[in-house]
Amino acid sequence: QSSQSLWNRLSVLLNLLPSAADLQESGLALCNEVKDVLSGAELPDLKANLLLPEDVALRNLPPLKNAHKRFNFEQDRPIFSAVEEVSQGKARVLAQAVFPLLEVQPVLAAAEEARRNRLMRDMAQLRLQLEVSQLEGSLQQPKAQSAMSPYLVPDTQALCQHLAVVKQLATSGRFIIIIPRTVIDGLDFLKKENAGARDSIRYLEAEFKKGNRYIRCQKDVGKSFERHKLKRQDLDAWNLYKILDSCKQLTVSQGSGEDDTTGMVTIITGFQLEDPSTFSAPMQSAIQAAASASVEIKNVLEFYKQWKEMG
Repeated sequence: QSSQSLWNRLSVLLNLLPSAADLQESGLALCNEVKDVLSGAELPDLKANLLLPEDVALRNLPPLKNAHKRFNFEQDRPIFSAVEEVSQGKARVLAQAVFPLLEVQPVLAAAEEARRNRLMRDMAQLRLQLEVSQLEGSLQQPKAQSAMSPYLVPDTQALCQHLAVVKQLATSGRFIIIIPRTVIDGLDFLKKENAGARDSIRYLEAEFKKGNRYIRCQKDVGKSFERHKLKRQDLDAWNLYKILDSCKQLTVSQGSGEDDTTGMVTIITGFQLEDPSTFSAPMQSAIQAAASASVEIKNVLEFYKQWKEMG
């Protein structure tokens, strides 16, 4: 009863297996011994004592001592086909696992909600990894351009000032555009007074709605990355740190270590980067933090120019 995780996974497995009735109605050629086993499979006390290869292999294993008491290991084991062995095994599982599972359901009830949440989170994570893997395989990357990052993360300034360029990058089929939540928040903050922000919001909403494979929103990475004091003192630096956090989260979600991210992600910005000394100290620190994390920061127009020059 303490092995909740084992029971939960076993119940998932059981739901994937055909029922005894399905096996009986399947038209499979089964011997009479196996048919007898299946006919009583729905009963808590299964009478079958036919040996499976697993029984012989696991003989004398202490946890199975009680389960093996009713078997005569000296008897000759009938020769079953693979289908017959699986069918008999299914019936045995029903009797020896499902009914005990029903008995411990009250114990599992308290953990069910947490288990469901974990399962949904894990499934979402696996789905994201699969999608990203498929996208990487579908990117049209000529050799000359394979050195350019496959993932581009535009900041608010890049979208407000150079939306047309970002659109071209997104429709090229050569990059995956990642839009962090903090960038969307920045656009929302500017939309009342900035036409570029409004245009960007409309564009992103349309792309997210139709499920563009090459442009996607990344949810907030959590409060562990917050820097409230910096947010009040230097909003641009704070936003860059938040975008960098999203870049790190992107690489972590794909199972990459921080030492293996060189050239993988590029932040494309509307800021001019020719002379970093003109930036504030916090902004310079944020740029340095990006370099330390192997995340490039490039002006969106310079990146676009470099891409075009590479053909």
